[in-house]
Amino acid sequence: MVVVRAWKSSSEKTTNLLKTICNLTQNLLSENGISFDDIGVIIHAGVYRRNFRTEPAFATHIQGDLKLKCGPVTQESNHCFSFDVSDGSCSPYVALNVASHMLRIKPEKYCLITIGDERPNKQSNWPYQPITCVMLVALEGAGYQLTGTNFDSSAFDSSTYVEMIFDSAKSANVIGESSSAAQINSDNSKFSGDTNWLSGRHIHAFLSQFTEGTTNTHEIIDQSGKTVTATWV
Repeated sequence: MVVVRAWKSSSEKTTNLLKTICNLTQNLLSENGISFDDIGVIIHAGVYRRNFRTEPAFATHIQGDLKLKCGPVTQESNHCFSFDVSDGSCSPYVALNVASHMLRIKPEKYCLITIGDERPNKQSNWPYQPITCVMLVALEGAGYQLTGTNFDSSAFDSSTYVEMIFDSAKSANVIGESSSAAQINSDNSKFSGDTNWLSGRHIHAFLSQFTEGTTNTHEIIDQSGKTVTATWV
């Protein structure tokens, strides 16, 4: 499907997700001798954003702060597509699947995938330890190759779906409380993180232990009960 040519992550506590992603991206490209001109797509995968913002897409702000092909779009221009995907902790694999299709219609070599979350506001309970991760993805070349993904929503439980609610006592929108996630058994043949991890931590933990050249299976079980199982070599 696609190859992760290079990646970088940060577990530092951040109060500015946009700045963290842009710094990681600039360092990643510099360390690998890759030009911004070689990036044709930016996809952001995450759930929580400041003030619960959903539009405009967070990826567009990344593109703007990186000053990546921000000129007028014409039929002749070398422009960049930037957009978000959101499917809970399964989002990174949605982004990787989308990247595999987008790179087939764009002349550039790479798709930049950014993964991260930040506390929406101080009024919301924030039990997470998010990790921010950026990946440069291509259709070929040396790197970690994703060969297949399987999404399973059969155990989805709507009662565990995390939503935004208005707390009248705090006079603010907050992250709503949800019941425990659906219990799904995972055997030892898969690398599977905690269901309460956010997507950046899932990808960081898996790639950190990845053994290139062997078959590695990664399973993410979202809090909602949805599961994605990915095969890497």
